[in-house]
Amino acid sequence: MKKIFLTVMVALCTMGIVAAQDLEKATEIYNNAAAAIETNKAEAINLFEQALEMAGTLGEEGAEIATQCKGILPKLYISLGKELYGDKDIDGAIAKFQKAAEVGEKFGDAEVVEEAKELIPQLLMADANALLKDKNFEAAAAAYQKVIDADPANGNAHLRKGQALMQIGKYDDAIKSFELATENGQEEQAAKQLSNLYVKKAVECQKAKDMKGALENAQKSTQYVDNANAQKIIGMSAMSLKQNKVAAEAFEAYLAMNPNAITKEPGIVYNLGTALIATGDTDKACGYFQKIAQDAKYGEGARYQITQLKCK
Repeated sequence: MKKIFLTVMVALCTMGIVAAQDLEKATEIYNNAAAAIETNKAEAINLFEQALEMAGTLGEEGAEIATQCKGILPKLYISLGKELYGDKDIDGAIAKFQKAAEVGEKFGDAEVVEEAKELIPQLLMADANALLKDKNFEAAAAAYQKVIDADPANGNAHLRKGQALMQIGKYDDAIKSFELATENGQEEQAAKQLSNLYVKKAVECQKAKDMKGALENAQKSTQYVDNANAQKIIGMSAMSLKQNKVAAEAFEAYLAMNPNAITKEPGIVYNLGTALIATGDTDKACGYFQKIAQDAKYGEGARYQITQLKCK
């Protein structure tokens, strides 16, 4: 760090005594600030600002001090911000980075301005991610909004804000966040989250005995990402609503995605056979009933249907 040494004797040769004393004082403050950088950056900033203010009143005589202060202060704010971040003081670090950007803009330090603008969203994102990991969803959503305020095109922040909102049941807000994530480079991940969201809504509708709502939400889920859970809900809901063709198609899609269900979930196979009978597709219904004819729970009903249908 450059130190500036001036003596009163030299100053007196070119300026008045009072002005020389002010210059000497400004120089002393500057040198004290330089010495404080390694031990107390906050104090160093305070002293550099004092030196800059005093140098600004001295015209050309204070120009060198002023120039040095303007070159140091933006970088010092960045350095202090990083130090605060290391001490887990996120809010303090962000405040210093914001100040660095402000001072850098004022003093023409484009490099510091760019660095500060990159660091602020990174810190905010790290804070928000920690809250999401800790399942503090309300606080996480608010923290991700801070990231978005600093960087509106941050698709990952929109995505994760949507995840946090979804966990606390704020589905409409979550959908908006996922849509914004889609618009900002997170199409695939946003589609997965939207699919999950509509499954969650469908399950809640099922629990509330709202089969129409369950069906509609499960169908929306498959529009984003086709998945076994949604197809199963579609099948069960459609059966309740006597939409047998829809139910049959959904159950078959479910079994195609989850072939082990034929033995592990014979009730699904039985319902599929029943739905196929209602649609008039008895040959296919026979095939499914035969698959579970020996099941302990559904075998008797399946064998009855096989007899009634005169399956081959």
